[in-house]
Amino acid sequence: MARPALHAALVAALGEGAVVEGAPTTDISGHPVGRPALRVRVADTAGAQAVVRLCRAHRTPVAAAGRASAYWRPLDLEGAVVVELPAGLDRVDGAWFAGAGWAVRPLDAALRARGSHLPLHPDAFGDTTLGALVAGACTSGLGMGLASTGTMLGGVEVVTGTGEVLVTGAGARTGVAPFWREGFPDLTGLFLGADGGLGLITRLALLHRPPPWRVHLAARVSEAALAAVLALARGTAGAWDTFRLLRPLPGAEGWALDVAVVSSFSAREAAERALELTRRLGAAGVWGVSMRAESGAARAGKDPDHAARWTQEAGGLDAFRARARIAGLDVNTAWDTLPPVLALAQQLVTAQLGAGVPETRLALYLAPDFVNLGVHATLPHASCAWSDAEAAPWFERFAALPVVPYRLGRTWPAAMLDQMAPTRAAWRALAAELDPDALFARSHPLWTR
Repeated sequence: MARPALHAALVAALGEGAVVEGAPTTDISGHPVGRPALRVRVADTAGAQAVVRLCRAHRTPVAAAGRASAYWRPLDLEGAVVVELPAGLDRVDGAWFAGAGWAVRPLDAALRARGSHLPLHPDAFGDTTLGALVAGACTSGLGMGLASTGTMLGGVEVVTGTGEVLVTGAGARTGVAPFWREGFPDLTGLFLGADGGLGLITRLALLHRPPPWRVHLAARVSEAALAAVLALARGTAGAWDTFRLLRPLPGAEGWALDVAVVSSFSAREAAERALELTRRLGAAGVWGVSMRAESGAARAGKDPDHAARWTQEAGGLDAFRARARIAGLDVNTAWDTLPPVLALAQQLVTAQLGAGVPETRLALYLAPDFVNLGVHATLPHASCAWSDAEAAPWFERFAALPVVPYRLGRTWPAAMLDQMAPTRAAWRALAAELDPDALFARSHPLWTR
């Protein structure tokens, strides 16, 4: 239960309907992440600032949490005030200001209806919040051929643990809306990947990017043709938005290939690129290629199918969580070091299936200069297969390879974080200035080990 005095103060600041009691919460992998003291909904940065100041006065931790938290267990919500962030959208001097509470799928549709788009869209159901995408410095999923998290930002608004509001990007120097990310210094980069440990991100300036034209290709790739397809993808980076290979197991014959070929100039150029890639895929041994051009309605955000951008239907997360939980491991690796990482991932799949996991998959998301590799086991709620004790040694083995975890959470061994000791020391020193009372991410391994 929340402290009555804090509850009353938050109601006075935000209104009765914006403050509710917290309930026990689990992440998408079924792990408990604690019972928040309260959940509060804020309308803007000023509301978030009021929450942080009140929580600081009452010595109560603060966390931002969307509907879907990651299976790396980054969150600890026990006793915290969980903030549901706003989702406004305004155009100011060439940049879009979007609230951090937007889910990325409806935000992309809203931007497309206004002649822009979100160039990074994680491979999920579209439930990831914009704030989480930045806090985690998303480097996975669809869209990596066009942008990374940092390159789509002009700046951010952040409420620090002292209750102050920081504005980063060029706007920090000029007093106007950020028109590029870099300021002096580039404070925006400090909040990328900090997992909420430096402040509460409330609003983001998204640089205007007109939506490209897309043609979606789907095909099958045999194990024998995999090396040739990977070489082809590496050599054509930048001509596609999505280049993804999936292998569901058990029972799959080869890999499923998804490619979204793009052009910033015309539908005709996108089609020409798609035809050329189809020819080259055929030469590499790919079979069953199908081609589908994105409709004008989809490009404008008016088609709920979103076939060229999303792999699941809207609302699919709720359906998934009702039937199962996920046990995952995701890493980024350089192209040259992919072979040993993939070999170990295939050993992991074999071990999972041998332990009774009913369904797992290998996923390769191909970016221009690295590969994101994931092993994702789907476990029905009644299943006891693949416990934390069975998973832990595999995290140790991956940590010994030249990889970078897609996210750092409680699942990764201490040795992985020990390699980052100087960086973490610098971050902790910065956190001591921005969050002297440790309101944010107080138990995340990134900040405590």
